[in-house]
Amino acid sequence: MKLEFEKITTHERLPISILSLYLLAFPADERRPCRSLFQLIDGAEKGFDFRIIRWNGELAGFMTTWNGDGFLYVEHFATLEHLRGSGIGGRALDRLRIETGLPLLLEVELPESGELACRRIEFYRRHGLVPHPSYRYMQPAYASGLSPLPMMLMTSCGDVDLDVARDFLYSRVYGVSEHPSAGCTCEI
Repeated sequence: MKLEFEKITTHERLPISILSLYLLAFPADERRPCRSLFQLIDGAEKGFDFRIIRWNGELAGFMTTWNGDGFLYVEHFATLEHLRGSGIGGRALDRLRIETGLPLLLEVELPESGELACRRIEFYRRHGLVPHPSYRYMQPAYASGLSPLPMMLMTSCGDVDLDVARDFLYSRVYGVSEHPSAGCTCEI
């Protein structure tokens, strides 16, 4: 069994099944509008990658990542529904960490959000990520009309400075100048 990543560098090469997965796997407040995603795939931001996950040559899922200062931020990650629970997602996450050699950073819904959030957190724990529940974090809104969300940061090692990571996320990933809980989601 073989797992491979395929980087997509133009949105015109994005398979419709992967775009559908992106739209279905994440609520509107937890994903970018398609136009914004397409701009990133087409190279609007250095350091952003859209990786398709292939399992034995077949589409299996995707990951979007950003190169931070000494870490890799996993923004979105999903496998096709019929492949969930097969181990492909875990293998992809482990391979990403090995290939990049960087600590991973990601946002997850708070455990009190429900059973699905708890299952996601446990999945990431099994693959070496540590939750930081005492670090208050608010995910900025992806676009006007969408809401900021309280989230929890997880890292694959203790070497990621969470304040530096938050500042990177706000300025580079979300394009905001202030902490959303401070009431400002001003676009830079």
